[in-house]
Amino acid sequence: MEANGPPRILEGAHLRADTRYFGEDIAFGDHKIAFVAKYCQDKDVLDLGCVQHDPQSYRSRFWLHKAIAAVAKSVVGMDLHEQGVQTLKAQGFNVIAGDAENFDLGRTFDVIVAGDIIEHLGDLNGFFKSCKRHLQPDGHLLVSTPNPWYWRNTIKAALHTEVYNNPEHVCWICPRTLRQLVGRHGMELGEIQFGSRFLRDRLVPLPRGWKHTSYHAELFLRR
Repeated sequence: MEANGPPRILEGAHLRADTRYFGEDIAFGDHKIAFVAKYCQDKDVLDLGCVQHDPQSYRSRFWLHKAIAAVAKSVVGMDLHEQGVQTLKAQGFNVIAGDAENFDLGRTFDVIVAGDIIEHLGDLNGFFKSCKRHLQPDGHLLVSTPNPWYWRNTIKAALHTEVYNNPEHVCWICPRTLRQLVGRHGMELGEIQFGSRFLRDRLVPLPRGWKHTSYHAELFLRR
């Protein structure tokens, strides 16, 4: 740990919450929140990466953990950002410090949410093994991640040697490679939804796999 800060690998912790979105209500119409909330309704949920970079993210209408807590039967949040975890505990949220690449909580959940974290991980095998240990046989692992084929990314790739992203990110994962990756761990890819918070993307006349910033996937154990 750094003094008075998160682990050095959490470079993205320097990304600040957007104060324009601060508010008491929850943006249930947001593409990511809507996708996750429908699976978490009245379920026991584990939410990985709940801090979302900045400890002040809990004040945002788009903070995913708050939306999950509003619809789930129970929810436990986990994040590597210990300072952020302490901030959320002080606000009354049930959260713990832990590493998504290797964790053992001694219990299982109906739903595990991994909202925009797999692109941060150096050990995806450890992540999927840990998630499988904690998932009920008929449970769901929900993954959100940036869309590599987003139209602005492809334009930038054509013009520049590198496409800028969050300094924490170590990989891009498209739906096809996600399907092949989880297959190695005895899981299957179910529902996929693409989405973007930007009106410009939602209106641009392009195929869904090109126009949106992110996609969300439902994973389940192979039956």
